[in-house]
Order: sequence, then C-alpha cells, then structure tokens
Amino acid sequence: MLAKIARRVDRHDMLGRPGQVGVAVSGGADSVALLHALAELYPKRRLCVVHLNHRLRGDESDADEDFVRELAARRGYGCFVEREDVARAAESGDRNLEQAGRRCRYQFFRKLLADEACAVVATAHTRSDQAETVLFRLLRGAGGTGLSGIWPELDGSIVRPMLDVSRSEVLDYLRNRGIVWHEDRSNSDPAFARNRLRHDLIPSLRQRWNPNLESTLANTADWAVEEERYWRRRTEELLERCTCSGPDGPLLDVKSARTLHPAELRRLVRSILKHLPRRTPTPGFAHVEAVRSLVTSPRGTGSVDLPGALAQRSFNTVRFVIPAALPVGDFEKPIAIPGLVPLPGAEDTFFRTRVVDMHDKLGRYNSSVAAFLDWDCVPRQLRLRNWRPGDRYRPAGMSASMKIKDLFQRDRVCAWKRAAWPVVTATESGGGSGRIVWARKFGPAHEFAARPDSRRVLAVDEVCVAG
Repeated sequence: MLAKIARRVDRHDMLGRPGQVGVAVSGGADSVALLHALAELYPKRRLCVVHLNHRLRGDESDADEDFVRELAARRGYGCFVEREDVARAAESGDRNLEQAGRRCRYQFFRKLLADEACAVVATAHTRSDQAETVLFRLLRGAGGTGLSGIWPELDGSIVRPMLDVSRSEVLDYLRNRGIVWHEDRSNSDPAFARNRLRHDLIPSLRQRWNPNLESTLANTADWAVEEERYWRRRTEELLERCTCSGPDGPLLDVKSARTLHPAELRRLVRSILKHLPRRTPTPGFAHVEAVRSLVTSPRGTGSVDLPGALAQRSFNTVRFVIPAALPVGDFEKPIAIPGLVPLPGAEDTFFRTRVVDMHDKLGRYNSSVAAFLDWDCVPRQLRLRNWRPGDRYRPAGMSASMKIKDLFQRDRVCAWKRAAWPVVTATESGGGSGRIVWARKFGPAHEFAARPDSRRVLAVDEVCVAG
C-alpha cells in the first residue's frame, strides 16, 4: 500500500508545494490509514488533521469528532475542525445529503487553503471509491467527463494519494499495525444508493462477470482522466473561437459551431452551460442533443428549455440565459428635453436628448452614433416605449413606410433584442401614443428628420452612464 501511495504522489507531484499538508480525516478506516501512511512515507513533512462534523448522526458524529481530535493530539498534529448542518444545507441548496456533504467539505478545504493554513489537502479516496463512482455515473448516464471519476488532484491543492489502493489493502494495513478507527454506521445504510452499489451490485458483478471489476473500472477512470485533460484544453480553444459574452449570458456563433465535429459541439455546449452566470444543474444527454439540433437546424429560430436555463436561436446566434435574465413586459415613459431616460433591461444605459443648433450638430456630434431631428417640426410631447407588433413608419431616406418587424428581418436583428427595442412616439392630442418619430438603428421618421436648412436639431442617442 505504501509503495502505491508513493508512486501516485510522485506521478502527480502531489506534495510539491511547500508548507503544511492537511489530511482530511473523518475517523473512518480510509482516512485514518492515509494519515498514518503519509506520516510513514514523509516523516519530514508537517502534517495537520482536517475534520468536518456533518452533524448528521447526533452523538455518533460528535464521537467521531472527539476521536479525530484525540488522534491528532496523540500524534502531535494541529487539528482544524468545523461543524456544519449538512441536512439543512441540503434542504436550502436543493441537493441530496451526499452532494451537500461534499460541497460543505470542499468549501471547508478551500477556506483552509485560502487562509494558507494548509498548502495542500489530501483526501482518502481509494481505488474502491473510484470504481464505485465510475459505475454509479455509468448507470445514471455519463460521457467521458463522468467516466473520469475522481481526479487525482483538483487545482493542484486538493490531492488523492490513495487512488491505487483498494479498501481491502487499507484494512490489512490498519490491522497489521494495530491501528484503531471509527466505523461509520451510515456506510452500511441501504437508503444511500452508493451503499447499495457497494454492498450488493459490485459484489454480484464481481462474482458473475468480472473478478477484477474494481481494477477494470478504476483503469477506465485513469484512461478517461487523460482524455478529459485533452478535451478541457480543446474546449477552451472552442469557447474562444465560437462564443462571446452577451449582456445576459454567452452567445454562440452558429456558423462557427456548425463546422465542429459532433463530439466537439457536445463538449462546447456543456462547457457553455457550466459557465453561465448562475450555477445550473448539469444537463443530460437529451438536453445537449437538443441544443446541437438547434444549432445545426436549417431554421433560423427556435429555443430549448434546459435545467435552469434557456437556449434561444435567432439567425446565426444562439444565446444561453437563465430565466431571470429574460426581458420583462412593455414600457412607456415621457421624455424630458433635454434629459436622460433609463432603458429597461440595459444596465446603466440611457436614452439621451439634446437640442443644438445646426452648426453644433455638424461640428461636435458624430452622426454615426446620434440621430438628428428637425426641432421646429418635432412634436413637443414625446414618449419612449418598446417596439410592439404592428409598429410601422417611414424612416428617413426610404420611399415608403415599413413594419419595424420587416426592418428587423432585413437587418437580422436577433429575436431577443426586439422586445425592449426603443421607439420614440409623438403624443397625440387625445393623449394616445401616436406616430413614430424615431426607432433605434432605423433612425428618425422621414417627416421629422433634420434637413440641411434646419435651424435647430434634436439630437438623440443612447449612452452608458456608469455608477
């Protein structure tokens, strides 16, 4: 066992960082064996004990904590202990107990690393754990990412030196040295899926199908880890090439994505969802395939509901958003001249109006970013609202009026940008919102556009006013 640990440590340079090595000790056989093994193999390294009390088993959890504290004190090691109500964390985070426990443990580990209490934290995952993880994920449905199982290290700071060691080797090591550990009764509770897999399914498969099942599954994980390293590098390249950041989430370029191999596109979609602004559940195969179909479809529109997110296509762009980022309702506001009107759905962005004379218009203002209307012709009661179906007007330079919807199609304006598209209207005498005076991108209406002989002009544009 010691030789296997040493080889794994050397292969991944697990203890290369100078400083104290934190050993995650639950009190169970695996973690107690890891602590003693590292002490034997690396007597000059400074070790400390790290323990999270999950508070799931009442007095038994407290007894585990006491045992770990006594073990650390007996060996002269520092001891970092934190108590966490994992059951409550599971309820508030919509996770099961195992997921919540893992999240709490790793938050604790990363806090110790961030505080530099430990240079690395070693966990006692064994080859048996690896085999169970791979089989568990395979049964639920997993690609290469899932089959890579438990990685030898995370960020170079959380390491797993015992991934080549079986549970039986751990028990032999402890018994041969007369080392005592605490048995967690929950490890035999059939209510947990992993326990049913450990005590029922794997022994049955070992007996009926493959006596070396544990090694076979663990080797599969080792193989998949290296492939996953390659895919992570490749996926970063694809993200750089095919996506950009939008105001509400990532945007995927359809033309670029269509050139990818299906395996590349699947990886790209999964990575995009992983990097959404808010954590969303892991998508299944059917979700990834639905997005892939959305990308490769000859139709330029469509959407796919995803776990906690939405993929929407318009023309040659697919955007990925969380529901909270979707636009809200119609808006309509009076316009003060001069003044600023905030644009709904666009943080720190305002619609701006200013009255200037023609000389200033030509000398100071860039017509590529501002539109100019004849102030002597423009109605004084103006309102800013969003585009609505049926809106039409005659933009300056055009021979006839057009529906704004047709202008959207002509200029390939993405569907999700249209709902909050700003339009300026003139208030009619009856109080209704009447003729369109200006629309974003398409400019002023023909009858209100500034002319060479205009004396004063109304300059309108959109500006970002930070903070």
